[in-house]
Amino acid sequence: MAGPSESGIELAFAIAHEVGNHLGGIRLQAHLLDDELDAREMAQASVLIDGLAGRSGPLLSLLRPLLAADWRGAGGESWAGALGRVAQQIEDEGTRGVRFEVAGALETERKAPDFDWVHPLLIALVESTLAHVADRGSQASVRLELVEDDEGVRLDLFDDGDSEDLSPEAARRGRPLAVAIARDLLARSGGSVETEVAESGTRVGLRFR
Repeated sequence: MAGPSESGIELAFAIAHEVGNHLGGIRLQAHLLDDELDAREMAQASVLIDGLAGRSGPLLSLLRPLLAADWRGAGGESWAGALGRVAQQIEDEGTRGVRFEVAGALETERKAPDFDWVHPLLIALVESTLAHVADRGSQASVRLELVEDDEGVRLDLFDDGDSEDLSPEAARRGRPLAVAIARDLLARSGGSVETEVAESGTRVGLRFR
């Protein structure tokens, strides 16, 4: 496996900047808690703080894989188990009212890649996608689907929100940053990332080999 790429180093700086923005948002909301807020405003501030803190954790977990010359194993598990852990964490942390589901060929016998970055990467992608469509609440939906074919396993992340620039040239913040991280890590492991934007929404496909 190749060592960290130049883009991996740039992504590490982008993560630091993104987490700094999250911390700034947390600090702002914390100051607001000192004001005389009603119960609804207090709940909104608490949700924002939890959301920003939750989105920082997976990004920080991806720093080492981006910069390391080798990757740690994650113990090896089935795709059903791996996606079940993703679904459970997203449920525990909340979906901002957005409908979220994991679907597809979950009965596959193929194992998830034994890399320690797979779980935090999927969490970062799902959470940034939820944040992208959160303003539509329960009218929005996000689906993580497992597809098995002759080439291996592909994970498709669908959402029905507004279109967004997810190209390699996009500004590296929010979901475009998570997609850029996925491109780097999957390319180093022999996989790939593809994006498709249509009127019905966006698909981010992760090809694992």
